[in-house]
Amino acid sequence: MQDTLSEKTYRELRRKVLTGELEAGAQLVNRALAGAMEVSLAPVREAINRLATEGLVEHVPGAGAFVRKSSPQELEELYVLREAVESCAAAEAAHNISQKQLDSLEEVRGEFEAILTTIRRQKSQMATEGMLDHWLDCEERFHLIVVEAARNRLLAKVIADNTALGQVFGVQRHRAAILTLAVAEETCRDHAAIAEALRNRDAGTARQLMSDHIQKGRKTVLEYLRSHRRNGG
Repeated sequence: MQDTLSEKTYRELRRKVLTGELEAGAQLVNRALAGAMEVSLAPVREAINRLATEGLVEHVPGAGAFVRKSSPQELEELYVLREAVESCAAAEAAHNISQKQLDSLEEVRGEFEAILTTIRRQKSQMATEGMLDHWLDCEERFHLIVVEAARNRLLAKVIADNTALGQVFGVQRHRAAILTLAVAEETCRDHAAIAEALRNRDAGTARQLMSDHIQKGRKTVLEYLRSHRRNGG
């Protein structure tokens, strides 16, 4: 029972960090978190330690535990890692992906297209915060399906251990202006091309398309964040 409670506490606390409910720089007070989550102190301490191991939380001597702030340099490094690992995973997935996983990719693509249609109707031609959250959830699912389809435990472990997906997508939350109509359209085209390459069992094309897709995401996100900082945001 305790193991199940610990896991639930960890997952809930991780969700709060990645969605921005607990903002970067926020202090994690064990007793307050335990009270809010209606659990004892032990599973909260364990969850915080696990998140610190993943790099999502940092312990500051004499001050406590805080949600870690990702620097532009760290994001650059995460994107480099993602490009290396996920392009390799896409190539492997082209050989190993199941029909069920191909169907799952199509389901996620349908959700992307629905969000894209809604953005087109927006006067601002960009997403709302709710749309962005849904979009990023879909992004994470799409990429995880590809990684899982590779059927390579070591590749999957590198992604999981470095929380490369969660951190990259987490830092974009609460920044709705990052998802413009142009970005959404290009991303949907990328996903369609990647899915087609996987259906065709074309490993070389799948690898290149995934590499290009992640590089474009890297450019979009980092340019947005730099511009936001220059403008005092």
